Amino acid sequence: MADFDAIAIGGGLAGSAFALELARQGKRVAIIERTSAAQLKVCGDFLSCEAQDLLSYLGLDVMGLGATQVSTLRLAAGERTACASLPFKASGLSRLRIDEALLAEAQTAGAEVIRGEAVTAFEPSTGSVKVHVGERAYVATCAALATGKHNVRGWPRAQGSMTAFKVMVELAPSGSRALDDVVQLVTYRGGYIGACNVEDGLATLCWLMDARAMKEVGPEWPAHLSYIARQSSHFGDLLEGAKFLSERPAAISAIPYGYQRRAVIARNVFPIGDQLSVIPSYTGDGTSLALSSGLAAARAVISGQAAADFQKASLARIGPQFFWAGAAERAFKSPLAQAISITAMSLVPQLAGLVAGLTRVRGVEALTRTQGR
Repeated sequence: MADFDAIAIGGGLAGSAFALELARQGKRVAIIERTSAAQLKVCGDFLSCEAQDLLSYLGLDVMGLGATQVSTLRLAAGERTACASLPFKASGLSRLRIDEALLAEAQTAGAEVIRGEAVTAFEPSTGSVKVHVGERAYVATCAALATGKHNVRGWPRAQGSMTAFKVMVELAPSGSRALDDVVQLVTYRGGYIGACNVEDGLATLCWLMDARAMKEVGPEWPAHLSYIARQSSHFGDLLEGAKFLSERPAAISAIPYGYQRRAVIARNVFPIGDQLSVIPSYTGDGTSLALSSGLAAARAVISGQAAADFQKASLARIGPQFFWAGAAERAFKSPLAQAISITAMSLVPQLAGLVAGLTRVRGVEALTRTQGR
């Protein structure tokens, strides 16, 4: 007999959403999360209106958790800058707070949360999945592969060329005011950096570097920030008087931006979150994609849908979003295109809203309808 109806391998956004939805439907479900306490995860902490709607459906009040309001995008390249109103009401809230709140909500709903344990392997077979955790093994009818940007041994994804970093920082009053109601995106040679205020008067800095920039600047993250600041005072000014909250950032390499998992693992193994697809981070829609994929996978389990059908439907739904996100990301890599984008946005601020709209996840309204709750 199976220990559980379902196991979420990973307790981040996607895994918690998957388990929480199933637990609410009376399923025996477990979440296996490798961290024993909240940790920084490489994510910009920007919440679109879709992300907020999904979190609200899952029982989280983001403003009650301390989220900030964000209504304006500031785009900078060198000393050029442009601002535009976002076409939706966004907010800033750290993954430290969201992840813990979602895990707690899942546990309250009846999910068993197993923390501080890493999944070393899983073995799908007809009608069950055996999940190995150290010397133990749990058996479930199905499983969700929800390990984010970390792969489980034996189940890799294609590798990319970008390395991502994230720190939380207490900005000086002038820096905090500069980000009030703003998400700031600064492009530079080899990548881009996003910044926004989050809860408790703190801010998040999340940046990407390609292999060439990493070789030029080196591995030390303070050198990265100095490198970016030298190229744009719009970022450098934020760092004046800033206090960093840790000695090193969260980091992850070889991120496969644009990846979509088309190969099926097994009929009863559902890849979700970044294990299903990885959208360029500048879109600020990774949170929505993770949450929506977890919910959609849970609905598939409830209806008896096979993982292959879930994947096919999910990739079809996000196809247009990924097309436009990839096109815009390629433009970011060219200094000429960056300059053109800044000028165009200065002249026609509505362009930012158009791009934001094209790179949003679809189908959120259907997912957030009450399902027998």
